[in-house]
Amino acid sequence: MKYLRLTLAHSTTTIHPMHRFANETDAVEDYRMLHWNTASNGTNTLLFYVEGDREAYVDALADVDSVVNYTVTPIDDEAFYAYVDDVADGVGKQLVDAVSQGSLVLASPLEYLDEGRVRFTLVGSPADLRAAVDAIPDGIQVELDRAGEYDDTPAVDGLTDRQRDALGAAVEAGYYEVPRRGTVADVAERLDCSPGTASEHLRKAEATLVYEAVGESL
Repeated sequence: MKYLRLTLAHSTTTIHPMHRFANETDAVEDYRMLHWNTASNGTNTLLFYVEGDREAYVDALADVDSVVNYTVTPIDDEAFYAYVDDVADGVGKQLVDAVSQGSLVLASPLEYLDEGRVRFTLVGSPADLRAAVDAIPDGIQVELDRAGEYDDTPAVDGLTDRQRDALGAAVEAGYYEVPRRGTVADVAERLDCSPGTASEHLRKAEATLVYEAVGESL
């Protein structure tokens, strides 16, 4: 069983409106698709994890023509789940068809990045993986990050971009040195956020890495 770790770079004509919203505003800090189900009627049911302005995100969802239904569930003041029914057409349907053919499995999570980029892991037979890459629609650039025999994704792939940034800032600040040289406030200053938010990012990142190290999942 093989896998490809891919980053797709959308153009202005292929990017989904919600991904564009996340890229063009400061309302969304982190945006990931956790699970996905493609129905035979063409409606995709999607579960997202989002960190950011919940009200602004909901307003943007309501303006997207392809979104036929949604439910937003708060996690805390900064994060929430979005359960969305979206009808894919045009380039969106071509992309869905490309990564869901034959033996292929789209491994969670799918990360929406800046500049229209999307990063994900695709698992399946070598022939179907090649066919998927060949079927990526025109206007979407494909970058191969990694490839090989699938044995579960590395722990770092379970981290959000913001959590990676927090860990990097903590290392720079000397937060993990012994004795500790930096503080959560120092990390917060580098991230341009409150100490409470910095602490939460660090706690979640550390929990992900610790559970992975002992063979468990969150």
